[in-house]
Amino acid sequence: MEIELTDAGLADPLLEGMPQSFPAFTGHKEACTVLPPHAVLLARSAACPVHMFRIRKNLYATQFHPELDVEGLITRIDIYRHAGYFPPESAEELMDKARQYTVTEPMKILRNFVARYAA
Repeated sequence: MEIELTDAGLADPLLEGMPQSFPAFTGHKEACTVLPPHAVLLARSAACPVHMFRIRKNLYATQFHPELDVEGLITRIDIYRHAGYFPPESAEELMDKARQYTVTEPMKILRNFVARYAA
């Protein structure tokens, strides 16, 4: 999924160093379409109007997976093969599709989080 940062997202310290748009892996059937009260919209996509938001200065939520790289997604597909998320026989095809993408930008969010809050 191509994620697009809002102006507030571009100014947010957790998203420092991020490009205005970047690919990220998603895996949810659910979606947040309306911001919670007092939330600041940080990112969106064509398919989902709310992909990341912040409440106050330190409460964050994402609907994409900043922790997932290609290998992580492949591992997840393998683990969930028989969990009902997709037909088990399509697992190898899904893994092959995942290998076609390069997803590296979302991991910056986690590095920024650690730098900011793990002191």
